[in-house]
Amino acid sequence: MPDNKYNPPLRYFNLLGASELRQGRLMVAFVVIVVVLVGVIYNQAKINIGLQETIRELQDKRVMIGYPNAEGVFISEKQIPERHIVAFVTTFLDNYYNFTPESATDNAEEALRMMSPRLRAAQEEGLKIVARQSIEQQITQVFAKSSPLKVELQQNLGYVVSFTGERHRATMGNSYRKTKYQIKILIKPVKPSKHFEWAVVVDDFMIQEI
Repeated sequence: MPDNKYNPPLRYFNLLGASELRQGRLMVAFVVIVVVLVGVIYNQAKINIGLQETIRELQDKRVMIGYPNAEGVFISEKQIPERHIVAFVTTFLDNYYNFTPESATDNAEEALRMMSPRLRAAQEEGLKIVARQSIEQQITQVFAKSSPLKVELQQNLGYVVSFTGERHRATMGNSYRKTKYQIKILIKPVKPSKHFEWAVVVDDFMIQEI
């Protein structure tokens, strides 16, 4: 019979074997959990990327914008309502054509703000000259529409607003000129922002004396 007094007890071997078995099972379970988590994270990432792409696509194609009605309440509509174009053009005319020596500078700045960058670059110097002349020569100008605003949607171009009107100019309180015009204004939609709060801009206009 072999002498076992110098060998570790058999129960130690049993404990060591059980410990190694538990560690092996824990390692397998850990690997499985890691694989599952990686799969879940990967799928969530794919879903999130797809969702973000969908959101961007919807934002690019978004057509619902709030436009104020006659009471000033904003209503979401798919197409720019005619009343909004008429209100925008009326406000633009009030700033571009109507001014006093006291308001000429502010009116010119507001009219420029309602233009597209291209038109603003072309009109800025001339408007500032008119504003300065109004201040220096005490010129007051009033524009009165003599026909309703006619709004037409031109495909791939924008909205063309046409009308006739009279420009009255006075200096030192004395009226010295009245001129009649046929006017067409090209309005283009833009993404609404703090600068372009109307969601449209004046992109071009034609003025013909009649």
